Amino acid sequence: MIQRIRTVERMQSAVAASEAEAARARLVGVAERTRSLAAHYAHREGEMVGADLRSGSAMRDQLQKLTELSEKQAEEAELQSQAKREVLAQSDMRLRKAEEGTRDLVRAIVAGLEKG
Repeated sequence: MIQRIRTVERMQSAVAASEAEAARARLVGVAERTRSLAAHYAHREGEMVGADLRSGSAMRDQLQKLTELSEKQAEEAELQSQAKREVLAQSDMRLRKAEEGTRDLVRAIVAGLEKG
């Protein structure tokens, strides 16, 4: 029964780690696309005049802030992913210990039966 619980824990941890990694990958993609857009507006600055320049600069500034936010969220997602992978590793260790304990118990029972 304990082994089944550990197996379920391990599977849940693996799913959570996978979801965190997928979220991190999406956020990194958003940061890259936003950075690209900001670079595009930065290069257009020479072509802009008056109101276009003001709105383009505002857009570039907002995109820069969005890029920074996306990068921060991607870093946080990476930390969560690492934490979930650590939980998975700990779950694996507990499962192995439970399996070893079960094998030891079986050996002890078999040895007791052979002596008896």
